[in-house]
Amino acid sequence: MATTTGLLSWEAFEQFPDDGMHHELIEGEVQVLPPPKSTHSRIAKRIFLELLSAESNAAGEALFEAGFKLSTNPASWIQPDVSFVLNEQLNSTGENNYFLGSPALAVEVVSPSETARDLQRKIDLLLANGSLAVWVIYPETQVVKVNLPDGTTHTRGMNDTLALPALLPDWQLPVAKLFEE
Repeated sequence: MATTTGLLSWEAFEQFPDDGMHHELIEGEVQVLPPPKSTHSRIAKRIFLELLSAESNAAGEALFEAGFKLSTNPASWIQPDVSFVLNEQLNSTGENNYFLGSPALAVEVVSPSETARDLQRKIDLLLANGSLAVWVIYPETQVVKVNLPDGTTHTRGMNDTLALPALLPDWQLPVAKLFEE
């Protein structure tokens, strides 16, 4: 279950100890989630590998669990399961720094411990800070919700494909591939 420990500054968040839990900072509120379980990890790996294969035709890189500093006041830092970052953002980020702003594409695999409220806040922050799309993968129902900056959401099921032509030309991914055993 995600928990909130009160409003924190960016500096206080950076001092959090590594306790094996997944932490994100959403508008000053710390969200704590347990480490991902096997299904979550396997789906995240599949989408990462598929995006990785698209890099040669795109102007960016697929990343696994990269950190994105979205704002300092209120402080927000998000670590999507998988992201695709444009070369411009990659090149403007120092070697030991977090990426500033959102990735072009953020992918979240929903965990049973995540609340709908926390997930929606994360989607809204990512889109407001520059993401072209946020894909939310629901392992239980085997659907992907595609969230766009204009506020529209499209649901993609097992017979559909995922695509983002503005970012990944000529690339498509059958949704069913994410849930293969």
